[in-house]
Amino acid sequence: MDKKNVVRSVKECLKKSKKRRFTQSIDLYINFTNIDIEKPENKLNLNILLPKGRGKEINIGVFADGDMNLRAKKLSKYVLSREELEEYARNRRKMRKFANSCYSFIAQADLMPIIGKKWGIVLAPRGKMPQPVPATADLEPIFQRLRNSIRIRSKKNPTVNAPVGTEDMNPEDIAENIIAVINAIEKQIPRDKIKSLYVKTTMGQPVEIKLD
Repeated sequence: MDKKNVVRSVKECLKKSKKRRFTQSIDLYINFTNIDIEKPENKLNLNILLPKGRGKEINIGVFADGDMNLRAKKLSKYVLSREELEEYARNRRKMRKFANSCYSFIAQADLMPIIGKKWGIVLAPRGKMPQPVPATADLEPIFQRLRNSIRIRSKKNPTVNAPVGTEDMNPEDIAENIIAVINAIEKQIPRDKIKSLYVKTTMGQPVEIKLD
């Protein structure tokens, strides 16, 4: 994609957006055409690393015991031990609340069978099954990557949207994130199946990004 064209649309989007009492997210909307998005080969389930980051912090949930549990608590307030995840599993409301509090999850590898059996019913439909990691793994780079990544999952409608930054980010950085998202999608869905692209702030009006 032509980066200058994307930057121009991002700047127009920011200019048209009224200032709010909070920092608005910037979202990218992608509309597809002439494609059955429900066919397995067309379904999108992508985790994309944004080269310039999300522009804001997100919560990462952790399932871990022992030393990994202690190290995780220095990085996140959403950490459950084996005993706690078993306890939560007996209360569907607590499970849903915990699942909705975090954007992504990681888990000590040997806890994955328990999580799959008891938490899968809550996490899987949300696309939030945890990434298994060894108990001795260095958690900081894992957290850094997850906090700069987004998840795109298609449903029935031929459209998807994704957060690509915040209004206080540099427009060129937002444009780089947008291009990274489009490049990732095009590895699965050809460019000629993308009907239109729009960028908008949380409360603003959408601005079209002209396709090359």
